[in-house]
Amino acid sequence: MFLIVSGGDAPDSVFLKARAAKARMVIAADKGAEYCLRAGVRPDLVVGDMDSLPLDILEEVKKAGIPFQRYDTCKDETDTRLALLAALEGGARSIEMIAATGDRIDHTLANIHLLYAALLRGVDACILTPDSRIFLVDACSTISGSKGALVSLLPLTAVVRGISLSGFRWDIEEASMEIGNPYGISNKVCSDEARIQVREGTLVAVIYSPAFQD
Repeated sequence: MFLIVSGGDAPDSVFLKARAAKARMVIAADKGAEYCLRAGVRPDLVVGDMDSLPLDILEEVKKAGIPFQRYDTCKDETDTRLALLAALEGGARSIEMIAATGDRIDHTLANIHLLYAALLRGVDACILTPDSRIFLVDACSTISGSKGALVSLLPLTAVVRGISLSGFRWDIEEASMEIGNPYGISNKVCSDEARIQVREGTLVAVIYSPAFQD
């Protein structure tokens, strides 16, 4: 697994360290480098235009000999996309993104779109917080050991067809979802194993832990 630490809401340091300990490579996107260093995590690579990274942290990155790729602020890519591209170029088959959500809804949406960019390359990717996981479903996905979890499903593509859910409070079979009709909000896992199947299109799935619901 490759871990990307973005520049959204600051992650809990314990959570960041735990995910970094499981990662083959940690890539920090701009301010993500500050989050890493404050949590005692040394990123393997820092990328971005560094416009959100304090100068003292940038100097710390340089002194520590951490590789970094600095880009012009006048660029088409977001810093997190640059981190994703670096992960893909590094051979990632699984990617977790943290600090990828926050009060900048435009960045949050952009990062969800990056999950689709990974999906198109056959790479499993998700956005994690201590209480939630955002991932995409374009075929079949199984949720295990999360009985009681809240799950919302939204279409990423204009139309998603052949949606079948089993193990949920509201199961459906061969249903469709369209952008503009968000009826997939706030379903609930009611078994030890729940399954989401899609025949055509791509869903955004957001799963919240039972503790978060309380």
